[in-house]
Parts: sequence; C-alpha cells; structure tokens
Amino acid sequence: MDAKAVVFDLDGTLIDSLPDLAAALNRSLSRYDYPPLSRSDVGPMVGDGAKVLLQKGYAARGSKPTAEDEAIFLADYEAHVTDLTEPYAGIPEALARLTAQGYQLGLCTNKPEVSARKVLAALDLDRFFPVVIGGDATPYRKPDPRHLAAVLAAMAIQTDRAIMIGDHANDMATAAGLGVATIFVDWGYGRAEGTITIQNPAELVPAVHSIFVND
Repeated sequence: MDAKAVVFDLDGTLIDSLPDLAAALNRSLSRYDYPPLSRSDVGPMVGDGAKVLLQKGYAARGSKPTAEDEAIFLADYEAHVTDLTEPYAGIPEALARLTAQGYQLGLCTNKPEVSARKVLAALDLDRFFPVVIGGDATPYRKPDPRHLAAVLAAMAIQTDRAIMIGDHANDMATAAGLGVATIFVDWGYGRAEGTITIQNPAELVPAVHSIFVND
C-alpha cells in the first residue's frame, strides 16, 4: 500500500497552548499598564501566528505593538513556551496508533518553527513528527495552500494521499486550496467545517480511517 499522510496543526489541535500564549500576551500588555485579557478573549485571536496574536491583543486595547514589543514578546514566549502548555488528553495515544498503523505524520503550523519544535520535544511529541514546517520556515503561511504544499513535498506525499487536521478556518482553507481532505476538531480555538468534524481525540483515528476507507 502506498504511503498516506496525516498533517496536523499544532495549537488548539494537538496542544492546549492558550495558557502560555495568554500569559505572554498579558506580560507584554502590562508593560504599558494595559489591563489583561482573559483566556476566552485570547482564544479567538490564536491561529495566525505569534506576531498576529500580539497585534490582535494590542488592538483589543486600542493600541499597536512596536517592533521592540514584538521582539520582547517573541523572546518572552519562547522562554515560557512550555510552562503551562500540555497535549490534549488522548492525543499522544492517537498519534501512536496512527504511527503504528503506518501513516506518516507531519506538522503544518503558523507558530515559529523553533517554538513548535521546542514544544514538541518538551511534550514528547517530536518522535511522531519527522516533518515540521513552521510559519517562518517558508514565504507562505496558512491559509496559503503553499504552506501545506511544502509539508507534503517534504513528506513526498501526493495531495490525494493526505488529510489535514486542525481547529481553525486557516487549516481548512489551506487544505481546500490543494483539494486535501480535512478533519476539523472542535476542541480548539476556532470555528470552521471540514470533511469530517470530531468532538474529542478518541474519534481521531476512526475519522482518518473513514476518509481513507476506499483506498
């Protein structure tokens, strides 16, 4: 049987990084004595990368971050990227099952690649992902389909042998641009629709199987 790929988003799909993202954002805002944002405020801001998150956070306080703010925020988040972040319950087991069943796994994230790899290593998820393409690794970022195309190229996988799994409209749009099947997970931070929508990680492996059922 030829190889099949399952490509994942990171934040809100595999890991709950919102506590660390919100904490870093609020530390940045506190430099100007802006009131903190709640996690429920920050959640919908996640999905376009750290720089956009910072911009959205400052916009919520009627301001704009400077280049210095951005540099400080990114360095601060990098230093605390795994303080509070954890995999969603059931995710490590699902990844292990997919790997054992012969699927190739890849990661397509708008998170800076250094941060993504650091999180994966700290949470012992890096063993599942030989291919990781972060938001700063190519000129393209989700929802640009060329971001996902770069992941599939690195995996040597054709689009009709792949599935994209994510929690954000960016993930679904990226896959749609290549004609790649999707699984939307509704435990994350965004709202969208995929080829299949699932409510918990226990449904992940059966959903993958159902998409490839006719192969």
